[in-house]
Amino acid sequence: MSFSGAFSIGLAGVNAYATSLQTISENIANSQTTGFKRARTDFADLIATPAADGGISGGGVTANARIQLNEQGGVVRTNSETDLALLGEGYFVVSETADGNPAEEPLLFTRSGGFTTDQNGNLVNAAGYYLRGTPITDGAAPNLAGGLNSLQTVNINAVSELFEPTDAISLRGNLSADAITGETVNRSLSVIDADGTTQTLITTFFRTAGGQWFGEISDSVGTQLGQGEIVFDSNGRFNAEASGFPTQIQQNTSTFSIDASALTSITRATDLTSSTTDGARAAPLSGIEISGNGIVSARFANGLSRDLFLVPIATFRSDSALERGADSTYRSASSDDIPVLNAPGSERAGAIESAALEISTVDIAQEFSALIETQRAYSANTRVITVADELWRTLTQTAR
Repeated sequence: MSFSGAFSIGLAGVNAYATSLQTISENIANSQTTGFKRARTDFADLIATPAADGGISGGGVTANARIQLNEQGGVVRTNSETDLALLGEGYFVVSETADGNPAEEPLLFTRSGGFTTDQNGNLVNAAGYYLRGTPITDGAAPNLAGGLNSLQTVNINAVSELFEPTDAISLRGNLSADAITGETVNRSLSVIDADGTTQTLITTFFRTAGGQWFGEISDSVGTQLGQGEIVFDSNGRFNAEASGFPTQIQQNTSTFSIDASALTSITRATDLTSSTTDGARAAPLSGIEISGNGIVSARFANGLSRDLFLVPIATFRSDSALERGADSTYRSASSDDIPVLNAPGSERAGAIESAALEISTVDIAQEFSALIETQRAYSANTRVITVADELWRTLTQTAR
Protein backbone atom coordinates (compact mmCIF):
# COMPACT_ATOMS: atom_id res chain seq x y z
CA MET A 1 0.00 0.00 0.00
CA SER A 2 1.33 3.42 -0.86
CA PHE A 3 1.61 6.23 1.63
CA SER A 4 -1.22 7.98 -0.22
CA GLY A 5 -3.37 4.90 0.39
CA ALA A 6 -2.61 5.07 4.11
CA PHE A 7 -3.48 8.75 4.10
CA SER A 8 -6.75 8.17 2.22
CA ILE A 9 -7.80 5.30 4.49
CA GLY A 10 -7.06 7.33 7.60
CA LEU A 11 -8.90 10.30 6.13
CA ALA A 12 -11.91 8.10 5.27
CA GLY A 13 -11.97 6.94 8.88
CA VAL A 14 -11.82 10.51 10.17
CA ASN A 15 -14.65 11.59 7.88
CA ALA A 16 -16.76 8.56 8.80
CA TYR A 17 -16.41 9.10 12.53
CA ALA A 18 -17.00 12.82 12.09
CA THR A 19 -20.34 11.83 10.54
CA SER A 20 -21.01 9.59 13.52
CA LEU A 21 -20.09 12.41 15.91
CA GLN A 22 -22.50 14.74 14.12
CA THR A 23 -25.29 12.15 14.33
CA ILE A 24 -24.70 11.57 18.05
CA SER A 25 -24.58 15.31 18.72
CA GLU A 26 -27.89 15.82 16.96
CA ASN A 27 -29.46 12.95 18.90
CA ILE A 28 -28.29 14.33 22.24
CA ALA A 29 -29.43 17.86 21.36
CA ASN A 30 -32.93 16.52 20.59
CA SER A 31 -33.30 14.22 23.57
CA GLN A 32 -36.22 16.36 24.78
CA THR A 33 -37.77 17.11 21.38
CA THR A 34 -41.33 15.82 21.08
CA GLY A 35 -41.69 13.08 18.47
CA PHE A 36 -37.99 13.15 17.55
CA LYS A 37 -36.61 9.94 16.00
CA ARG A 38 -32.97 9.21 16.71
CA ALA A 39 -30.53 8.51 13.90
CA ARG A 40 -27.99 5.71 13.77
CA THR A 41 -24.68 5.76 11.91
CA ASP A 42 -24.09 2.71 9.72
CA PHE A 43 -20.50 1.98 8.68
CA ALA A 44 -19.44 0.09 5.56
CA ASP A 45 -16.00 -0.82 4.28
CA LEU A 46 -14.78 0.64 1.02
CA ILE A 47 -13.61 -2.05 -1.41
CA ALA A 48 -9.87 -2.06 -1.86
CA THR A 49 -8.48 -2.73 -5.36
CA PRO A 50 -5.09 -4.29 -6.36
CA ALA A 51 -2.37 -1.78 -7.19
CA ALA A 52 0.19 -2.02 -10.00
CA ASP A 53 3.02 -2.57 -7.48
CA GLY A 54 1.33 -5.65 -6.07
CA GLY A 55 -0.16 -3.86 -3.07
CA ILE A 56 -3.64 -2.51 -2.69
CA SER A 57 -5.13 0.92 -3.18
CA GLY A 58 -8.20 2.55 -1.82
CA GLY A 59 -10.14 0.93 0.97
CA GLY A 60 -11.18 2.43 4.26
CA VAL A 61 -14.67 3.07 5.59
CA THR A 62 -17.74 5.12 4.80
CA ALA A 63 -20.60 6.14 7.07
CA ASN A 64 -24.25 7.06 6.54
CA ALA A 65 -26.70 8.32 9.10
CA ARG A 66 -30.06 6.56 9.01
CA ILE A 67 -33.11 7.85 10.90
CA GLN A 68 -34.84 5.17 12.97
CA LEU A 69 -38.34 6.15 11.91
CA ASN A 70 -39.94 2.88 12.99
CA GLU A 71 -38.95 3.22 16.63
CA GLN A 72 -41.88 4.04 18.93
CA GLY A 73 -41.19 6.73 21.46
CA GLY A 74 -42.52 6.62 25.00
CA VAL A 75 -45.79 8.39 25.81
CA VAL A 76 -46.22 10.93 28.59
CA ARG A 77 -49.52 12.34 29.80
CA THR A 78 -50.30 16.06 29.65
CA ASN A 79 -53.14 18.34 30.74
CA SER A 80 -54.05 19.51 27.22
CA GLU A 81 -56.67 17.66 25.19
CA THR A 82 -55.07 18.93 21.98
CA ASP A 83 -51.75 17.21 22.69
CA LEU A 84 -51.68 14.11 20.49
CA ALA A 85 -49.43 11.06 20.72
CA LEU A 86 -49.30 8.60 17.84
CA LEU A 87 -49.09 4.95 18.83
CA GLY A 88 -47.95 2.86 15.88
CA GLU A 89 -47.10 3.65 12.29
CA GLY A 90 -47.69 6.85 10.41
CA TYR A 91 -47.54 10.62 10.67
CA PHE A 92 -49.77 13.63 11.21
CA VAL A 93 -50.22 15.75 8.08
CA VAL A 94 -49.29 19.42 8.57
CA SER A 95 -48.81 22.55 6.50
CA GLU A 96 -46.69 25.66 6.93
CA THR A 97 -49.66 28.01 6.60
CA ALA A 98 -53.28 27.73 7.71
CA ASP A 99 -54.74 28.30 4.25
CA GLY A 100 -51.98 26.68 2.20
CA ASN A 101 -52.90 25.10 -1.11
CA PRO A 102 -51.31 21.60 -1.36
CA ALA A 103 -50.79 22.15 -5.07
CA GLU A 104 -48.57 25.14 -4.31
CA GLU A 105 -47.34 24.34 -0.82
CA PRO A 106 -46.25 20.71 -0.30
CA LEU A 107 -47.67 19.16 2.82
CA LEU A 108 -45.33 17.84 5.49
CA PHE A 109 -45.48 14.94 7.92
CA THR A 110 -44.64 14.87 11.61
CA ARG A 111 -45.05 12.96 14.85
CA SER A 112 -44.70 16.12 16.92
CA GLY A 113 -48.24 16.33 18.27
CA GLY A 114 -48.08 19.22 20.72
CA PHE A 115 -50.96 21.15 19.18
CA THR A 116 -52.72 24.21 20.60
CA THR A 117 -55.37 26.54 19.21
CA ASP A 118 -54.27 29.87 17.79
CA GLN A 119 -56.31 33.08 17.91
CA ASN A 120 -58.34 31.92 14.91
CA GLY A 121 -59.14 28.48 16.32
CA ASN A 122 -56.63 26.57 14.16
CA LEU A 123 -54.69 23.67 15.67
CA VAL A 124 -50.98 24.45 15.36
CA ASN A 125 -47.92 22.84 16.99
CA ALA A 126 -45.01 24.54 18.74
CA ALA A 127 -43.02 24.77 15.49
CA GLY A 128 -45.87 26.65 13.79
CA TYR A 129 -47.19 23.83 11.58
CA TYR A 130 -50.95 23.52 11.12
CA LEU A 131 -52.71 20.18 11.59
CA ARG A 132 -54.68 18.96 8.57
CA GLY A 133 -57.88 16.92 8.63
CA THR A 134 -60.99 16.14 6.66
CA PRO A 135 -64.16 18.03 7.70
CA ILE A 136 -67.23 16.21 8.96
CA THR A 137 -70.39 17.80 7.59
CA ASP A 138 -73.81 17.38 9.22
CA GLY A 139 -72.77 14.21 10.98
CA ALA A 140 -71.88 12.43 7.72
CA ALA A 141 -69.08 9.88 7.74
CA PRO A 142 -65.72 11.51 6.90
CA ASN A 143 -64.40 10.76 3.43
CA LEU A 144 -60.66 10.35 2.81
CA ALA A 145 -61.03 9.42 -0.86
CA GLY A 146 -59.85 12.87 -1.93
CA GLY A 147 -56.37 12.25 -0.52
CA LEU A 148 -54.00 14.97 0.63
CA ASN A 149 -55.52 17.67 -1.58
CA SER A 150 -58.88 17.36 0.18
CA LEU A 151 -57.50 18.04 3.65
CA GLN A 152 -58.14 21.32 5.44
CA THR A 153 -56.62 22.98 8.47
CA VAL A 154 -58.38 21.72 11.59
CA ASN A 155 -60.33 24.67 12.98
CA ILE A 156 -62.52 24.40 16.07
CA ASN A 157 -64.24 27.75 15.54
CA ALA A 158 -66.24 26.36 12.63
CA VAL A 159 -69.19 26.23 15.05
CA SER A 160 -69.12 29.03 17.64
CA GLU A 161 -72.27 27.95 19.46
CA LEU A 162 -74.72 25.09 19.28
CA PHE A 163 -78.36 24.50 20.19
CA GLU A 164 -80.72 21.58 19.86
CA PRO A 165 -84.35 22.29 18.98
CA THR A 166 -87.10 20.74 21.05
CA ASP A 167 -88.58 17.66 19.49
CA ALA A 168 -90.69 16.10 22.25
CA ILE A 169 -92.92 17.36 25.06
CA SER A 170 -93.98 15.04 27.85
CA LEU A 171 -96.90 15.83 30.19
CA ARG A 172 -97.28 14.24 33.61
CA GLY A 173 -99.84 14.74 36.37
CA ASN A 174 -103.35 14.02 37.60
CA LEU A 175 -106.64 15.51 36.34
CA SER A 176 -108.95 14.72 39.24
CA ALA A 177 -111.83 12.36 38.58
CA ASP A 178 -113.83 14.34 41.15
CA ALA A 179 -113.26 17.74 39.58
CA ILE A 180 -116.24 20.03 39.22
CA THR A 181 -117.34 21.51 35.92
CA GLY A 182 -115.18 24.45 34.93
CA GLU A 183 -112.15 23.46 37.02
CA THR A 184 -109.07 24.62 35.13
CA VAL A 185 -105.34 23.98 35.42
CA ASN A 186 -102.53 25.17 33.19
CA ARG A 187 -98.78 24.92 32.90
CA SER A 188 -96.16 26.87 30.95
CA LEU A 189 -93.49 25.09 28.92
CA SER A 190 -90.23 26.44 27.52
CA VAL A 191 -89.27 25.02 24.16
CA ILE A 192 -86.44 25.69 21.69
CA ASP A 193 -87.67 26.34 18.16
CA ALA A 194 -85.91 25.43 14.91
CA ASP A 195 -84.08 28.79 14.95
CA GLY A 196 -82.72 28.25 18.46
CA THR A 197 -85.07 30.78 20.04
CA THR A 198 -86.71 29.98 23.37
CA GLN A 199 -90.51 30.01 23.09
CA THR A 200 -93.24 29.59 25.69
CA LEU A 201 -96.14 27.19 25.25
CA ILE A 202 -99.13 27.04 27.60
CA THR A 203 -101.07 23.84 28.23
CA THR A 204 -104.57 24.36 29.65
CA PHE A 205 -106.94 21.63 30.91
CA PHE A 206 -110.53 22.20 32.05
CA ARG A 207 -113.44 20.07 33.15
CA THR A 208 -116.38 20.10 30.75
CA ALA A 209 -120.07 20.00 31.56
CA GLY A 210 -120.12 16.41 30.33
CA GLY A 211 -117.69 15.31 33.04
CA GLN A 212 -114.73 14.99 30.68
CA TRP A 213 -111.42 16.78 30.55
CA PHE A 214 -110.53 18.94 27.57
CA GLY A 215 -107.05 20.29 26.79
CA GLU A 216 -105.52 22.84 24.52
CA ILE A 217 -102.02 24.13 23.77
CA SER A 218 -101.33 27.73 22.79
CA ASP A 219 -98.35 30.01 22.35
CA SER A 220 -97.42 32.95 24.56
CA VAL A 221 -99.75 35.37 22.72
CA GLY A 222 -102.75 33.04 22.94
CA THR A 223 -102.70 31.52 19.46
CA GLN A 224 -104.11 28.04 19.71
CA LEU A 225 -101.83 25.32 18.36
CA GLY A 226 -103.87 22.23 19.20
CA GLN A 227 -106.82 21.01 21.28
CA GLY A 228 -108.87 17.94 22.02
CA GLU A 229 -110.79 15.87 24.52
CA ILE A 230 -108.82 13.76 26.99
CA VAL A 231 -110.30 10.35 27.76
CA PHE A 232 -109.28 7.99 30.57
CA ASP A 233 -110.12 4.32 31.02
CA SER A 234 -111.86 2.83 34.03
CA ASN A 235 -108.59 2.68 35.94
CA GLY A 236 -107.86 6.37 35.37
CA ARG A 237 -105.17 5.78 32.76
CA PHE A 238 -104.84 7.91 29.65
CA ASN A 239 -106.60 6.34 26.67
CA ALA A 240 -104.69 7.50 23.61
CA GLU A 241 -107.00 5.85 21.07
CA ALA A 242 -110.16 7.42 22.44
CA SER A 243 -108.65 10.84 23.13
CA GLY A 244 -108.63 13.69 20.64
CA PHE A 245 -105.77 15.53 22.35
CA PRO A 246 -103.05 16.25 19.73
CA THR A 247 -99.99 14.07 19.55
CA GLN A 248 -98.17 16.70 17.48
CA ILE A 249 -98.33 20.45 17.10
CA GLN A 250 -96.79 22.93 14.67
CA GLN A 251 -95.43 26.34 15.59
CA ASN A 252 -94.06 28.28 12.64
CA THR A 253 -91.29 26.03 11.26
CA SER A 254 -91.04 23.90 14.41
CA THR A 255 -92.84 20.62 15.04
CA PHE A 256 -93.26 19.18 18.55
CA SER A 257 -94.53 15.74 19.46
CA ILE A 258 -96.79 15.52 22.51
CA ASP A 259 -96.74 12.59 24.93
CA ALA A 260 -99.68 12.66 27.36
CA SER A 261 -99.50 8.98 28.32
CA ALA A 262 -98.37 9.82 31.88
CA LEU A 263 -101.59 11.75 32.66
CA THR A 264 -104.00 10.07 35.06
CA SER A 265 -107.52 10.76 36.36
CA ILE A 266 -108.02 9.37 39.85
CA THR A 267 -109.78 10.62 42.96
CA ARG A 268 -107.22 13.02 44.28
CA ALA A 269 -106.43 16.67 43.67
CA THR A 270 -105.72 17.95 40.19
CA ASP A 271 -102.04 18.59 39.81
CA LEU A 272 -99.75 18.83 36.78
CA THR A 273 -96.69 17.56 38.62
CA SER A 274 -94.25 17.99 35.77
CA SER A 275 -93.86 18.59 32.11
CA THR A 276 -90.58 18.05 30.35
CA THR A 277 -89.10 19.00 27.01
CA ASP A 278 -85.94 17.95 25.26
CA GLY A 279 -83.62 20.28 23.34
CA ALA A 280 -81.00 22.72 24.60
CA ARG A 281 -80.55 26.48 24.47
CA ALA A 282 -77.69 27.86 22.38
CA ALA A 283 -74.41 27.83 24.30
CA PRO A 284 -70.81 28.77 23.45
CA LEU A 285 -67.88 26.46 22.87
CA SER A 286 -66.40 25.16 26.11
CA GLY A 287 -63.69 22.78 24.89
CA ILE A 288 -62.73 20.10 22.42
CA GLU A 289 -62.13 16.37 22.51
CA ILE A 290 -60.05 14.22 20.18
CA SER A 291 -60.84 10.52 20.25
CA GLY A 292 -58.51 7.61 19.67
CA ASN A 293 -59.93 7.20 16.16
CA GLY A 294 -59.10 10.80 15.31
CA ILE A 295 -62.50 12.50 15.62
CA VAL A 296 -62.21 16.14 16.71
CA SER A 297 -65.38 17.08 18.60
CA ALA A 298 -66.40 20.47 19.92
CA ARG A 299 -68.01 20.55 23.39
CA PHE A 300 -70.49 23.26 24.30
CA ALA A 301 -71.57 24.69 27.65
CA ASN A 302 -75.06 23.14 27.34
CA GLY A 303 -73.63 19.62 27.23
CA LEU A 304 -73.99 19.18 23.46
CA SER A 305 -71.12 18.19 21.19
CA ARG A 306 -70.50 18.10 17.46
CA ASP A 307 -67.96 16.20 15.38
CA LEU A 308 -65.92 18.67 13.31
CA PHE A 309 -62.95 16.88 11.73
CA LEU A 310 -61.24 13.55 11.30
CA VAL A 311 -57.47 13.67 11.76
CA PRO A 312 -56.09 11.11 9.29
CA ILE A 313 -52.77 9.30 9.60
CA ALA A 314 -50.44 9.14 6.60
CA THR A 315 -48.44 5.97 6.01
CA PHE A 316 -45.87 5.13 3.34
CA ARG A 317 -44.80 1.91 1.64
CA SER A 318 -41.35 2.53 3.06
CA ASP A 319 -40.21 5.15 5.53
CA SER A 320 -36.91 5.25 3.62
CA ALA A 321 -38.80 7.40 1.10
CA LEU A 322 -38.89 10.20 3.69
CA GLU A 323 -36.22 12.80 4.28
CA ARG A 324 -35.92 14.95 7.36
CA GLY A 325 -37.09 18.54 7.13
CA ALA A 326 -37.04 21.40 9.62
CA ASP A 327 -38.64 21.29 13.05
CA SER A 328 -39.26 17.53 13.33
CA THR A 329 -41.03 17.33 9.99
CA TYR A 330 -40.49 14.96 7.10
CA ARG A 331 -41.17 15.26 3.41
CA SER A 332 -41.55 12.67 0.71
CA ALA A 333 -38.28 12.21 -1.18
CA SER A 334 -39.93 10.19 -3.93
CA SER A 335 -42.89 11.17 -6.08
CA ASP A 336 -43.62 7.47 -6.54
CA ASP A 337 -44.34 6.82 -2.86
CA ILE A 338 -47.69 8.56 -2.40
CA PRO A 339 -48.86 8.49 1.23
CA VAL A 340 -51.99 6.55 2.09
CA LEU A 341 -54.50 8.23 4.41
CA ASN A 342 -56.46 6.16 6.92
CA ALA A 343 -58.43 6.84 10.06
CA PRO A 344 -56.29 6.31 13.17
CA GLY A 345 -56.28 2.71 14.29
CA SER A 346 -57.33 1.32 10.91
CA GLU A 347 -55.23 -0.52 8.33
CA ARG A 348 -51.56 0.31 9.04
CA ALA A 349 -52.29 3.64 10.71
CA GLY A 350 -51.44 3.98 14.39
CA ALA A 351 -53.96 5.07 17.01
CA ILE A 352 -54.13 8.51 18.59
CA GLU A 353 -53.98 9.18 22.30
CA SER A 354 -55.09 12.66 23.29
CA ALA A 355 -53.71 14.61 26.26
CA ALA A 356 -50.42 12.83 25.64
CA LEU A 357 -47.15 13.33 23.76
CA GLU A 358 -44.70 10.92 22.18
CA ILE A 359 -41.27 11.72 23.55
CA SER A 360 -37.92 11.49 21.78
CA THR A 361 -36.52 8.00 21.10
CA VAL A 362 -33.03 9.16 22.15
CA ASP A 363 -31.44 7.21 25.04
CA ILE A 364 -28.87 9.54 26.61
CA ALA A 365 -26.87 6.70 28.21
CA GLN A 366 -26.64 4.89 24.87
CA GLU A 367 -25.61 8.06 23.07
CA PHE A 368 -22.82 8.87 25.56
CA SER A 369 -21.51 5.34 25.26
CA ALA A 370 -21.46 5.69 21.47
CA LEU A 371 -19.82 9.11 21.86
CA ILE A 372 -16.89 7.62 23.79
CA GLU A 373 -16.43 4.85 21.21
CA THR A 374 -16.61 7.37 18.36
CA GLN A 375 -14.05 9.65 20.01
CA ARG A 376 -11.61 6.77 20.42
CA ALA A 377 -12.09 5.60 16.83
CA TYR A 378 -11.69 9.16 15.56
CA SER A 379 -8.46 9.58 17.51
CA ALA A 380 -7.14 6.26 16.23
CA ASN A 381 -7.77 7.28 12.63
CA THR A 382 -6.04 10.62 13.14
CA ARG A 383 -3.12 8.62 14.52
CA VAL A 384 -3.00 6.62 11.28
CA ILE A 385 -2.66 9.87 9.35
CA THR A 386 0.05 11.07 11.77
CA VAL A 387 2.05 7.85 11.44
CA ALA A 388 1.74 7.87 7.63
CA ASP A 389 2.97 11.45 7.69
CA GLU A 390 5.96 10.52 9.91
CA LEU A 391 6.87 7.62 7.65
CA TRP A 392 6.69 9.85 4.60
CA ARG A 393 8.94 12.43 6.28
CA THR A 394 11.43 9.69 7.24
CA LEU A 395 11.50 8.39 3.68
CA THR A 396 12.03 11.82 2.14
CA GLN A 397 14.77 12.67 4.63
CA THR A 398 16.55 9.37 3.90
CA ALA A 399 16.39 10.10 0.18
CA ARG A 400 18.21 13.41 0.77
